[in-house]
Amino acid sequence: MNKAFMTGYYQGVVEVAPASLSAAKVEELAITMTIQHLRHAGVAITTIHDFLVDDIHANERVVNHHISETADQLETAQAKILAGAFEK
Repeated sequence: MNKAFMTGYYQGVVEVAPASLSAAKVEELAITMTIQHLRHAGVAITTIHDFLVDDIHANERVVNHHISETADQLETAQAKILAGAFEK
């Protein structure tokens, strides 16, 4: 998987995220979705971590929090973030 594709996936999530989300929540959504997508594609966890932290400059604390979660945990985190976008 090349970095241009991985960067495009991350950026695509950022661009289509609900406008009502804070920048921090958009970043967390993009991180969790990218981790899940790249793991499903067979990319090694260390490669995903390094890509997000070193290339994308994502929040390392958020990356470290989600990097070892299961697919179910990642989906739950994504659902909570998206649900928060439509509360109020």
